[in-house]
Amino acid sequence: MQFLILCFFCLWSTGTTKPHSVQDICTAKPKDIPVNPVCIYRNPEKKLQEEADHEKIPTSTNPRVWELSKANSRFAVLLYKNLTNARDDNENFFMSPISISTAFAMTKLGACGTTLQQLMTVFQFDTISEKTSDQIHFFFAKLNCRLYKKVNKSSELVSANRLFGEKSLKFNETYQNISEVVYGAKLWPLNFKEKPELSRGIINDWVANKTEKRITNVIPEGVIDEFTVMILINTIYFKGHWKSKFPLENTRAEPFFRATAEPCVVPTMYQEMTFRYASIASAKVQVLELPYQGDDLTMVFILPYLNTPLAQVEQQLTAEKLESWFRALKEVSLSVHLPRFKIESSFSLKEKLQEMGLRDLFSPERASLPGIVEDPEAGLYVSEVFHKAFLETCSHTLIPDQIYVQMSNNKTSPSETMEFHAVQLQLWLIKYFL
Repeated sequence: MQFLILCFFCLWSTGTTKPHSVQDICTAKPKDIPVNPVCIYRNPEKKLQEEADHEKIPTSTNPRVWELSKANSRFAVLLYKNLTNARDDNENFFMSPISISTAFAMTKLGACGTTLQQLMTVFQFDTISEKTSDQIHFFFAKLNCRLYKKVNKSSELVSANRLFGEKSLKFNETYQNISEVVYGAKLWPLNFKEKPELSRGIINDWVANKTEKRITNVIPEGVIDEFTVMILINTIYFKGHWKSKFPLENTRAEPFFRATAEPCVVPTMYQEMTFRYASIASAKVQVLELPYQGDDLTMVFILPYLNTPLAQVEQQLTAEKLESWFRALKEVSLSVHLPRFKIESSFSLKEKLQEMGLRDLFSPERASLPGIVEDPEAGLYVSEVFHKAFLETCSHTLIPDQIYVQMSNNKTSPSETMEFHAVQLQLWLIKYFL
């Protein structure tokens, strides 16, 4: 029995990283570059979202890309809620759903049977139209083009994918070609069987290089052995500056109220400016949007009202509800207090994805991945899924790690003076405008 390891690593940081070059896919049409997987699954009960028919799609956005991005958003919220169920109340948590979706889309390329069906269901790919679903890898490439290929001197958003495979095995040529053309994931042969630790070092060095050395030692000792067939990695790097910078001289020590522990004193940034803001009384939250320079990306802060636990907000969270909160944002004059922070999260996704219904992929007996290696009797399955992310803010810039949902600690209720005072547990996310 042989297995596959999936890793996702993210970083929002300062530095210079060059994007992977894909020459044709960003301007190609589906007929130009056929990206047909080994198997196709169509949901017989079709859970296509009704609101998509009524939603205004930006004129510059491909409707298929828009549809796929909505599916990714639904998966992101479901995964976030699943992961935070077991979180300690005082634990900071940070992840990048788009990286996870991208890596599993690459795995889906070679999947069949119930393995494919579960991938489609868990990642919400079965909620999109058949036309989009049948060409999902092509439109994933188009989505990545919109995310990572836009030229903007004020910010840098770069993704890199890579396949590391056991050099003694013959990998499916179609799988390799589609992975490279669509996802930019070129196969790098390594000697897992005879030199597992050397292979581990090569992969960890590659990730460190792609994340400006902020994410290191991502694959722990002992993970790679003679049964390892392939390791699939996705990294995202973001460097951005807020459009309205927080003056360094306004940073001061303020109390930060944790859920169950004593309050602590943290450096807190402050500024007064016009921002997009909403107070959602029905959900008992304040929502603040801080744009980055270039206006393609924003950071959204979701702050519960005073005495409203974050867990209560999380329980009611859906992708559709988030969208309704975004639509409620209006420009107002606002006094903003935000804590400075640095967070690193590292965890396995295997157990949580199994709880969400992705079971066969991790089973040596039931996994069906015939499209990855040439040997139909290889018995390939996924043994582990790692995710590691790093995020840091300071008074005038931000350093994160993938398009993700994340949280920290805040405390505040709406006031007559329109103040956003983030000093208790809260939810943050980074939003990209397609």
